[in-house]
Amino acid sequence: MKRVLFHRRFLGYSGGHGKVRDYVRHVDAHPGFSAETWLTPDSIAAENPWEGTGLRRAEHWQPADADVLFLAGLDWQAVPDDRPGRPVLNLLQGLGHADAGDARRAFLRRPAVRVCVSQAVADAVLATGGVNGPVHVIPAAHDLPVLADVPSRPTAAPRIVIAGGKAPDLAAAVCAALDDVAGGVELLPAGLPRSGFLAHLAGADIAVLLPHDREGFFLPGLEAMALGAAVVMPDAGGNRQYLRSGINALVPARDAGALAAAVRQLFDPARRREIAAAGLATAADHTLESERAAFHALLDRLDAEWARCRHDS
Repeated sequence: MKRVLFHRRFLGYSGGHGKVRDYVRHVDAHPGFSAETWLTPDSIAAENPWEGTGLRRAEHWQPADADVLFLAGLDWQAVPDDRPGRPVLNLLQGLGHADAGDARRAFLRRPAVRVCVSQAVADAVLATGGVNGPVHVIPAAHDLPVLADVPSRPTAAPRIVIAGGKAPDLAAAVCAALDDVAGGVELLPAGLPRSGFLAHLAGADIAVLLPHDREGFFLPGLEAMALGAAVVMPDAGGNRQYLRSGINALVPARDAGALAAAVRQLFDPARRREIAAAGLATAADHTLESERAAFHALLDRLDAEWARCRHDS
């Protein structure tokens, strides 16, 4: 049994932390590997995915004792530069890994078998010309049960939810552009706990999602699809991994008027149901089971993948 050591500094919930937690569980589900996570002493307990879950915690951060290291984001800062003979799995979740001036870009030169959550992330880092080791795409998966069908709600006016924590000014402008809508529009505040955020999405007929303009994947869009909402969301790079404009979502320009106009298109019940049903089908293709199967296949050939890295620096 090979021990895979994870490193996390948890100061508040984010989708990035949740995805690392998913990979901890993927490792534990493989018969040849087991996972332990070192949480830094300043990590907090509130909404911590490692609290009360039964996931194994490492008592000390001793990377030299692990068979495999699993690193994401800035975790590299806790690892010595030279780790010969010890495979490193590196999860890349953002386009910023490729940006000049981003601290994470410098880590691309260090040997690792890299897993990107979208093709957009893989393309971005490969374009730097400085990646040491193989790069694989395993599209990010949501952890929600997918509805069997689009919810049928008794109210005539569709319930609209705008999740604009990452773009509050744009969210407020979209809300203002829809101020004449019967039944009103719910504007979700930033900083909602994940459980509350998902509860609001679960009650939506139309979900307006406003990611940053550059995202590595943007899981909330996929989560809204899994919960049966018809999605309106601008392009953000990594969300192209699952977005099909006009099929499983409406993808207008990043502009309040264009977003509000897209929402109004979905006042037609038939069109709204068509988009939501396609979204459910998309969500069913992005389950943790599919993500796990792809990752397990990579673990099965990890030694060969690690051998493809340069180990001379």
